[in-house]
Amino acid sequence: MKRLLLFEPSVETLHFFSDRMAEEYTAMGYDVRIIRIHEPFFGLNALTEFIIPHETVMITFNYHGIQREAIFHTEDGVLLWDLYDVACINIIVDHPFYYYEELRYLPKRYMQICIDEDHTDYMHRFYPEIHCGKTMPLAGCAYRPEFGSGSSFPEQEDVIDPARHFSPDNRIIPPVLSPAKRSTGVVFTGCYTPPDFFLPYMKRNGADYDAFYHGILDDLLADPDQCIHTVYLRHLNRELPELTKEELKNVMNKMIFLDLWIRFTFRGEAIRTLLDADIPVHCIGAGWDKFPTKHDERLTHTEYSDTKVCLKALSEAKVSMNVMPWFKRGAHDRIYSSMLNGAVCVTDGSKYLHRHFKDRDTLCYYSLKELHRLPEIVTGLLARPDTMDSIASRAYTYAKEHLTWKQFAKELEPYFTIV
Repeated sequence: MKRLLLFEPSVETLHFFSDRMAEEYTAMGYDVRIIRIHEPFFGLNALTEFIIPHETVMITFNYHGIQREAIFHTEDGVLLWDLYDVACINIIVDHPFYYYEELRYLPKRYMQICIDEDHTDYMHRFYPEIHCGKTMPLAGCAYRPEFGSGSSFPEQEDVIDPARHFSPDNRIIPPVLSPAKRSTGVVFTGCYTPPDFFLPYMKRNGADYDAFYHGILDDLLADPDQCIHTVYLRHLNRELPELTKEELKNVMNKMIFLDLWIRFTFRGEAIRTLLDADIPVHCIGAGWDKFPTKHDERLTHTEYSDTKVCLKALSEAKVSMNVMPWFKRGAHDRIYSSMLNGAVCVTDGSKYLHRHFKDRDTLCYYSLKELHRLPEIVTGLLARPDTMDSIASRAYTYAKEHLTWKQFAKELEPYFTIV
């Protein structure tokens, strides 16, 4: 049986995901180690003693562990994973154009998993030489009181054996209350950055570039169902038809601020639409204290601390508001976690979501093109406790069977012998 390596980077959500996967693979009988990525790193001997060449698979998120970190290279600059013939499965939770530099320096045995079908298509078009598995949206997670702040493990360890800390018999999930019995109305879990923050990036190269960037944004605002890299390419091919394939990849990487601008714009507009309709919203995440609204009394917020806080909030909310981070053919774990915590998820759609979930069956859809209808959808739910309860019950039953980290781990397992 293969040995597995997972990683705890500094990004809290990503090491929470790794912890959940380590937990599941340990329960499945795998020999697992979690590597804490930080400097100074004192776990090199323990790491190399654990690795069996040709028989070890590393699973990481967003290139952590393969970002040319010095701690994973020999003194001669050889990547540890290549030296010991470790296979790498990398799950990226953002669009691949964020990772132009990382995609230039990959381990020899490498496979990539994307969480949106547009992202997978982008890889096939621009990186046909890189092996990609099927599209796999991330799993959801039910709130558990034993989730700690930050790492699940003792701080002094750099190479962690999760079998010493996880017990399959100790995973206590509190009873899920029906939405009608909950104290919180609408919750949104996610940060906010004012779109004006990105304006200097648009203006830095002069008026012509500023106009070019705003043309892309106007296109996305007019039709928010579009894949973002498709819009990028349409404008780039029209304005700069001489760009090579490599140059296109590089330029799209330099325009990630447009992706952030558009997602935060719609995130803010969705929340503002609810507040303007006299619907209180509790937001969890950084930046909401800077959100411009005429209805401060209806917006409450909690600064983001860790995933546990978000999951607990979902377990106490009637409605979980979601705005997709521009995944037009994928899903977001916030939706699945809402289902697993018994909240009714109200979300904008995607081709993937519409293919798998019917409106008002396990979730409720609104359209970014018709945000004026969002308050009616939310108030309609809040006024009908029986409807909320039936949607939440169906969603919970389905998600518990199909959308957990246990299911995700099993779905990823066949790739261990392919990489």
